[in-house]
Amino acid sequence: MAYSFEKLPDPFDRSAAPASTPKSTLRTRLLFAALLCPLLLLSSIPLHSIWSLWPGSSSRGVGSTWRTAENPYLQKQWKESLGRCSQLHVLPGVPADFHKRKESDRFVPSTPPTLIRNATIWTGEDTGNELLLGHDILLDRGLIISLGKNLSAPKGADVVQAHGAWLTPGIFDMHSHIGVDSLPELSGANDVNSVANPILPHLRSLDGINTHDLAFKRTVSGGVTTSLVLPGSANNIGGQAFAIKLRPTKEKTPESLVLEMPYNVPTPGIERKEGDPPRWRHMKMACGENIRRVYKQTRLDLAYNFRSGFTSAAALRDSQDAFCAQAELAQKKGEILEERFPDDLQWEALVDVLRGKVKVNTHCYEATDLAAFVRYTNEFKFPVAAFHHAHEAYLVPDLLKQAWNSTPAVALFATQARYKRESWRGSDYAPQKLAEQNITVIMKSDHPVLDSRFLLFEAQQAHHFGLSTNLALRSIITSSASVAGFSHRLGYLRPNYDADVVLWDSHPLKLGATPRQVYIDGIKQIENPFEAKPLETGVEAPEVASKPEFPICEEELDDGSEEREREVIDSVLFTGVREVLLEGEWEARGEMEGEFEVLVQEGRIECVGECAALVGEETRKVELKGGSLLPPLTAYGPALGLTEMISEKSTTDNPVYDPLYSGELSTTQQLWGQVVAVKAIDGLEFGGKHLRISHDQGFLKAVVAPMGNGFFRGVSVAFRTGAKHVLQPDALVKEAVALHVTIGHYKGTQTPSISTEIAELRRLLLGGLEKDTSTMVKADYFALAAHGTIPLVINAWKADVIGTLIRLKGEIEREPNSTAPLRWVIHGGQEAHLLAHELAAADISVVLSPPRAFPESWDERRAVAGPPLSPRNAPNILHNAGVRFGLGVPEEWQARTLLWEAAWAWRDSNGEVDRKSAVAWVSTNLDDMLELPKNGAAEFVAYERDPFEFGSRAVAVSTTDGKQVELIA
Repeated sequence: MAYSFEKLPDPFDRSAAPASTPKSTLRTRLLFAALLCPLLLLSSIPLHSIWSLWPGSSSRGVGSTWRTAENPYLQKQWKESLGRCSQLHVLPGVPADFHKRKESDRFVPSTPPTLIRNATIWTGEDTGNELLLGHDILLDRGLIISLGKNLSAPKGADVVQAHGAWLTPGIFDMHSHIGVDSLPELSGANDVNSVANPILPHLRSLDGINTHDLAFKRTVSGGVTTSLVLPGSANNIGGQAFAIKLRPTKEKTPESLVLEMPYNVPTPGIERKEGDPPRWRHMKMACGENIRRVYKQTRLDLAYNFRSGFTSAAALRDSQDAFCAQAELAQKKGEILEERFPDDLQWEALVDVLRGKVKVNTHCYEATDLAAFVRYTNEFKFPVAAFHHAHEAYLVPDLLKQAWNSTPAVALFATQARYKRESWRGSDYAPQKLAEQNITVIMKSDHPVLDSRFLLFEAQQAHHFGLSTNLALRSIITSSASVAGFSHRLGYLRPNYDADVVLWDSHPLKLGATPRQVYIDGIKQIENPFEAKPLETGVEAPEVASKPEFPICEEELDDGSEEREREVIDSVLFTGVREVLLEGEWEARGEMEGEFEVLVQEGRIECVGECAALVGEETRKVELKGGSLLPPLTAYGPALGLTEMISEKSTTDNPVYDPLYSGELSTTQQLWGQVVAVKAIDGLEFGGKHLRISHDQGFLKAVVAPMGNGFFRGVSVAFRTGAKHVLQPDALVKEAVALHVTIGHYKGTQTPSISTEIAELRRLLLGGLEKDTSTMVKADYFALAAHGTIPLVINAWKADVIGTLIRLKGEIEREPNSTAPLRWVIHGGQEAHLLAHELAAADISVVLSPPRAFPESWDERRAVAGPPLSPRNAPNILHNAGVRFGLGVPEEWQARTLLWEAAWAWRDSNGEVDRKSAVAWVSTNLDDMLELPKNGAAEFVAYERDPFEFGSRAVAVSTTDGKQVELIA
């Protein structure tokens, strides 16, 4: 008889057993049991796999059926199998009653309603009516209840007067490793990658999320409310990703952060409603160089890895389909199948990829890899949600459109490029070019590669380089949430959507825009936020920067043969000038009212004001549109001129050998004795992309020390970024600038103890004091530093280390034969703000790098956050304490953004810093603390529009000899 599910048989009911059992069968079963029991004890074979071996039972293969209810376990298995089959082809979606919900599934009952009045609301829509002026928004029960004018406040509501401030949905970071690559970086909490195998679809980022990550609170303070936490890119398939809200929960567990838990992850307290479609799953895949490096493979191997994995998953998928076809027939006959629904933990997630139930996010940079992955999608018939990084995607838009089923989105950095071969052809204009091809553009952080707190900065830069206002905002809010599969609840300000909103202090695309408050699930996230500047309520976004005729990007040939010579002239009249912030006789001109003219002839400023009468026929006119003339900017910190692609050894000068780290201190006599042999000048390479891009943004000088993370670094050089080679006249500003050492843990690398490093520095400096300056060897740099003849630059981050260095400086200066004062500079200084007054008293300068606090390592964990989490940022604390300081950056691609960093810190100063001082942080302050010689001519950079805002760019600079003007057309 057919089995009925209404009543399960009792396995202990003897009435269900046959009337009698033959003795021969009984003896056989007893013997079989005696032999089988030890085997079961020593093995992990499931009992159901042994069932068919039992004497007297039928031997059945895959797809065989049972007509009687012989085993209740089999009945339960059959019911589960039918359930799996019924969901086999159901695609993820939104429950039918989702938008009828009365409260969010994440609602915290104690949360009061919030009514925000009179806001400039950007809704996320793409209809041309996305901006609502002077509107209110009501948040309650974790949801957006309504938008409109003059809304009524519910009883007990928190009423917030926005005064016209911008309000947007919360930012959705499409590519983050927050929680799995947590801050500060510690070996015990780095769970971003596994290197067990190139194909690991079964791994889950959820299992490694550290809820104590220092980045959570800081990231929320930048307006980010949700992050898609991806495994890293060490593998072809790194595993499954999970979207999490960044609001702290009372449970303090990773599960409580997950936005929508996929049904394959059993979670207490979450029940699936009958008829609801499955949730989206997410998976991280990767192409190219990372996997090649980790597994010592070529792209040919990587292609096989992918195909092998997809083939295994396809085989499992096909066996599932075959089983379910047999199950359907058996069910019609009132029978059940003996076999379990075919499954495999290793491949089940990849099977869902092939079934279209997973949002695939693929780290893939260049055309070669993009083309290969598009082939995989068509060969195995699965869609891709987004290609990430994808520096060459803008070169092959038609290729992307050939991906199976739909065109993937492209998730990009704004300006981070050229750090490896795959990113060599990256373009600042990629977001604009992709958008012109109707390809969805997403800006992402790859936290902690970029601090996800400042993901907005990526969208701002994309807009600066041409992406429209609406698409720039959508790229971090709406497009990212939609591509990730959450457009039913995130990315828009609509009734019944999650109450994740950000109230800004200015237009979100304006440089330095900062949240006044962030709400997640209707809950206020920043207690007592600090506001660094007056509220700005302008509706218009900043200008898009004009595009040079020949931007430095992919169009150039790699051998430089297509490099264009810039026009150089003797006489130029700048019109539409609003500001001159140069030193010398023209420094007061920054206070002039309205626009004026500046005439430059043969490298000298001859007139400021009304200059038309002095203009000759040969004079070129350049309209600055309310722009400025600033001193040449100085790039300090990155290895400009020493590397092109930092991951390619053949393009990089490579780190300095460190005898202190190796334990071979005798080697110091060879490298660090009377003559220091390691000088950055000996490794310089001119004409690279990093240098030319920095030069075109006004960084006419660079100071670079030999590369390395060890105690011993060497002697830095100052040079002109626009020079063609080291023998060119005026290419070098100063051959030997400063002596460099490092004291600290070097962000996780194995090092000697700090006390050992301090002891070695003390020994070398005291030894240098014993030398007679009148007979001193010119290149005895430790002696020169000990006598204060040359600056000593010390890489240090931690306040405790900086405090010890302050004591050491005083100790050296108190020596009887000291020629104090010594000239010391702290480079890094993330915790220098804790000793700002002590540094000023000790006359120690600081190069703050990076300018915006980022607690990446244990030595930097107390880096001050700045507004809205603290009233002041590090630049302003140092400035107010009287510390002479400048701003630097860690990586080569960042040099060109330093002026924006200075302007950002200036905006956050609450009026305590003037513009000239902010410019000095990236120009004259650095020159003074490193004692760089000044050119007799009035060197300058001319900026179109306000250089303290997006939309500005350098259009003219002094030539290397300071006697002419180079136009950046």
